[in-house]
Amino acid sequence: MMKIPSINILKKLRRPDAQIRLERTHYGIKFSLPEALSEDELLKLLVRIPASAYKLPDEQGVALDFFGRECSRRLILHMLNSIVWEKGIRVVSWLSGNEESIKLFKAAGLSVSEPALNISGAKKTSSSENPSEHKHIPGLKIVYGSMRSGHKVDTEGDVLVWGHLNPGAEVIAGGSVTVAGRLLGVVHAGGYGRSDVFVWAGQFETPQVRIANKLCFADPKSTTCWRKSVLITLEDGTPVIRENKFLQPRKIEQEGTTN
Repeated sequence: MMKIPSINILKKLRRPDAQIRLERTHYGIKFSLPEALSEDELLKLLVRIPASAYKLPDEQGVALDFFGRECSRRLILHMLNSIVWEKGIRVVSWLSGNEESIKLFKAAGLSVSEPALNISGAKKTSSSENPSEHKHIPGLKIVYGSMRSGHKVDTEGDVLVWGHLNPGAEVIAGGSVTVAGRLLGVVHAGGYGRSDVFVWAGQFETPQVRIANKLCFADPKSTTCWRKSVLITLEDGTPVIRENKFLQPRKIEQEGTTN
């Protein structure tokens, strides 16, 4: 079994001048790649990282998160040649918020989603085994419609609300939380210890969101993402909120507006 990267290597890669954010996950390490760099600059940056930083136990791997970058075929091929094959690393996921990049990844047969967490620590089982053996794995909780005041969802898995989360409504999820409409209520993602989760809102209008053990506060007067589509993550222990410009959501009508 390969050794986990040394603490010193990981500390060096977390320095501000390293330009790459690292996050420990249940499946290994996630590399958050800077969008501001050109493709050539990004490749040079990745090549300089020692191969030992990529070495993980056999059951773990590396996820590469490109965020909103539109990856070219040239970039993907160079990364496979210079990073993946050359350094002998196992990439478990190619993450992106750019639709064109996702299409290229899928066309190349690359995984575009992060591996699910097996909270029991048990090994994965084949689909031919008894379905009852999978009950320990939390699934996706879907709420069809808006959640009103007093409505609460508490689950170990992910939550998807196909509607608005109104004031007085609450979602507590062990995984990530997606609110397709207006987020006005209370959301707690990673409520059972996970930090590799996110909150996505079609329209952000709540003063606070909790991720793991961190609170993200928002002031309507100073938050530029207010009433916009946002993605909230936890990076190096700090809540980070981004406007999801790549999704270009249409405006959601205010409640009470008449046609």
